[in-house]
Amino acid sequence: MTRPTLRFDENGRFRILMISDFHGKPDFNPKLTAGIEALVGYAAPDFVFLGGDQLCNINREVLREFLERVLEPVQKRGIPWAHTFGNHDAEQEMEKAEMEAVYESFPLCLSEAGPEEISGMPNYCLTVYAHDGKEPLYHLWSLDSHTNYHDYLRTFDNIDQSLTLNDFRLPDHFGGGHDQASPMFNQVMWYYQESVRREKALGKKLPALLFLHVPLLEFNLLWRNPEQTGFIGHKRESLGSSELNPGLFMACLERGDVKGIFCGHEHLCDFQGEYLGITMAYDSAVGYDMSAHDDLRGGRIIDLYANGEFTTRHVKLMDLLGRDALRDPAYFEGGDKYYIRDLD
Repeated sequence: MTRPTLRFDENGRFRILMISDFHGKPDFNPKLTAGIEALVGYAAPDFVFLGGDQLCNINREVLREFLERVLEPVQKRGIPWAHTFGNHDAEQEMEKAEMEAVYESFPLCLSEAGPEEISGMPNYCLTVYAHDGKEPLYHLWSLDSHTNYHDYLRTFDNIDQSLTLNDFRLPDHFGGGHDQASPMFNQVMWYYQESVRREKALGKKLPALLFLHVPLLEFNLLWRNPEQTGFIGHKRESLGSSELNPGLFMACLERGDVKGIFCGHEHLCDFQGEYLGITMAYDSAVGYDMSAHDDLRGGRIIDLYANGEFTTRHVKLMDLLGRDALRDPAYFEGGDKYYIRDLD
């Protein structure tokens, strides 16, 4: 099966649309597909990235049907796409390898399970080429950020297996005090070593972006230092970063290739900022079947340029669809706080 090649357009631009947190189920709110249709129609992206938590209560019998239905706006336009898994994707009855095989069965899906010797999946790096399809200009990395602290217990056999989540998440915590995991250190090493290998093979270091579901601990520096980091957007909930720092931000900083790190996970955050030359940003959430605010729901546009620069902005469904973007409370029993926000 021949996969499409990612290429800059004739004007030297490559547009990415990132959408996350579908929280899909067999009877998902049809406004999800309508919202993706609006975002794809507005952005006209060259590539769509699914930022995790696509699934919730989806079994193997309906997984492919669900992806076909919800990605119909992407598929019908022939747009290449890729994904990462979120913490809720790992809660399905299927193993990640089984789900990954379904994703990769779509001809337009560019995701790769990645090396077997490192933790999680998918872990991969895609190359974006010049318009002629010959010169590599940009790298797009994606790493699995796993589920919660139980992943640490399963991975590190030298740790006391009787430890509880509160042994990891101390009362005076660094971030929001959540029980999320992060990429493992072996994934960080793989990124670093593979980045070095690619630079040697190409004879140059390509600028890059990094995608994952759960934010890195360094995301907390943005809202705590808004003036210094150029913070813009909204933070309406605590950040679900791991309390253990895998060193990924430092690895990106030392390598000097990753210019932006993008995540999903927090449904009530759409902010962005820059720290030590690396932009970090959320894409809020696009789904309707979980906690989300109507005035934040949407996706993130990222424009890459052939000179190595990029720009990014968050796009809200209410700006595209008006009242049609508002949640119908009948589809979600999460309480009034998740659907009372209205148009001005």
